[in-house]
Amino acid sequence: MSLQLSSTSKHVQLTNSLLSLYMTNDNLIHQNLSFILDTIVNHRLFNVTETEEIAAVHRKWTIRLNALLQSKNIPARWCGIVLVRVTCENSHTLLLAHAKSWCAQLLGFVGKPEPTLIHQESIQTLSSLFSYTADKPELQREIATPHLQRYNQLLLQLGRKDELLPVVLNALVANVKSFPSTARHISEQCLQICLSCLDGSKEVSPETIKAANQCLVCLYIAGGKAQMADQWKDSLLRLIGSVHECLSRLFDTVDEESLDSELPKSYPFLPVSSDYVDAFPVLLRRIQLIQDCISTFLTTSTSIAVGVPVVHLVDLICRVYNVFEGSLMREFKDKSEFLTLMMCLPTLHLSTAKMFTSLLYCSGQELTRYNKLFSRILLRLLNEHKHKRTLKTSIYQLISLCLEKCGYSFAEHICKPLVSSILQDLHIVEHKITAVQHQHKKRKTEVTNSDALTNKLVSVSSTDVQIAALQSLCTLLEVFGFAMENNTRASVDSLILSRLIQIMPPSDMSNEDVILVKAVLYTCLIASVTHPMETQASILPHAARLFSAGINDQSHQLQSICRKGASVCDLIMHARLPPVQRVMPKTAPVVTVQASEQASEQASEQESEQELEQEETIQEQPVDKQDIRMVTETVEQVIEKPSITLPSVQESISLETSNSISLERKEETSKSVILEEEE
Repeated sequence: MSLQLSSTSKHVQLTNSLLSLYMTNDNLIHQNLSFILDTIVNHRLFNVTETEEIAAVHRKWTIRLNALLQSKNIPARWCGIVLVRVTCENSHTLLLAHAKSWCAQLLGFVGKPEPTLIHQESIQTLSSLFSYTADKPELQREIATPHLQRYNQLLLQLGRKDELLPVVLNALVANVKSFPSTARHISEQCLQICLSCLDGSKEVSPETIKAANQCLVCLYIAGGKAQMADQWKDSLLRLIGSVHECLSRLFDTVDEESLDSELPKSYPFLPVSSDYVDAFPVLLRRIQLIQDCISTFLTTSTSIAVGVPVVHLVDLICRVYNVFEGSLMREFKDKSEFLTLMMCLPTLHLSTAKMFTSLLYCSGQELTRYNKLFSRILLRLLNEHKHKRTLKTSIYQLISLCLEKCGYSFAEHICKPLVSSILQDLHIVEHKITAVQHQHKKRKTEVTNSDALTNKLVSVSSTDVQIAALQSLCTLLEVFGFAMENNTRASVDSLILSRLIQIMPPSDMSNEDVILVKAVLYTCLIASVTHPMETQASILPHAARLFSAGINDQSHQLQSICRKGASVCDLIMHARLPPVQRVMPKTAPVVTVQASEQASEQASEQESEQELEQEETIQEQPVDKQDIRMVTETVEQVIEKPSITLPSVQESISLETSNSISLERKEETSKSVILEEEE
């Protein structure tokens, strides 16, 4: 006999089963917690209409949760806090009924010395409850407002523990965004916590750094609506000034160019050691952390319009990139300190590239006035770091982003040297086998055809560099492909085709690397086909064959790209493309003709018929022999001439009209001669 339960009875029985089977034992509930949570979420146990049966089972549920919160067993208390958060997220009714008591108990956990696990879960649950009441004034007055002051102070106290710092900072960010007026009096303390994370004197986890950056960015909200934009810009300028202060100590031995503008003020970080051996690692780590924070400022959305200090950021980027391995050392400085600085430059350039990327994403086309400057810097960096894989990859990515954001003018400055660098990085070298060892005395040592097959193909650059170079080449074709010089475009197209046609892949590349490089090569081929040149033959036939062959490749990634490329080629070569909109015939308008107009039309028709009859009689009359002789003589003269210049369209039209006039005159003279003979 089959049994089908109603929705209400089903939820009641499932909840009772959880309470009786999996939540009775405090010592074992943590083992069943994942199963309990899956059942609550998948069956939506608390998303039902309120009835007597549902109210009764919900009462049992809350009693059991309160018992778990008061348990002496630490895992049971932790499970109770987790279940309270899940219950409030899934049931608005239970949240309204029990939020006050649960907030009081959770604040007690935060204020008491508890294990880290209890503190973390309590803070996350309280943040979820308080954020829920942000746009509900009545709930905010009942739940959040009475507890927020104490909650913020407890968070600042727990922020002294390194293991709780990420959770504390995330909770402070939520409080500042949801309740800015309440968080105004703790903004200075939050700033000090964030600066301690960015100091660089100690190792900090990536989660903590990310939370500190978010907290520092959102502090402008607590400054009031009238000062929010100024507060945001002032914080960013102070971060830029802090980087300049670190660079002044780091570049003490370098003969730098004098800065024209005044440097902005910096944040009060801890002073570093006077010994460069101890100071350089701290300064380098501090610069990296502050530049990461600047990137967070530039990429985080704001609630109001703010002004980005583009000039100061460009000056900072130029100051970092103007120091390289070929820089001059100042007089009377320690040479070992200068060499130590050269050791720090790759890391410094890499972190600056991340900040540069954030600036490009933030400002975009506003940086077009710096196109020439950026092209010079990036080309110089390509030459300097030609043997450094990570730096060269980041520079290629920067070039691709500059091409996307700055467009044609940037591509015009960088096209030729960029293409030459890409061709070098994508070059394949053949390593030939030398004489074979341990050969027989009577045998010849010549290399046969079978020995030649064992020669290895080796790529000049690594796979990462090749992929980054091809991506920048694809962007260059999309932006500037139609305006390249013929030789440059021919070399680019031949490179793409030769690498795709190549049967034997380089021996130093794995199958996965070959697939990745081929995928970007096919993308470049699509870009070349879709952005042709007017003065050069297209590679469309070769591309169509390559795409049709690549559809049968064993890699699904290459198959999908080749299908896309084949569809693009089909659209270009289709007989009926480009599509022309068909023009429907217009209906003839109804015209009413009067009797007088009709009579005049009939008279004009009769006159036209008489003229046609006269022309027919004229054509039937014989032509004079003298005229035929003149025409043949002119034709022979034209044939004897070796070269004839073709007239223009207007000249040909004038010649035709003059010829027709002369023929008419000849016909008239012939008529007069015939009439005289008849008379």
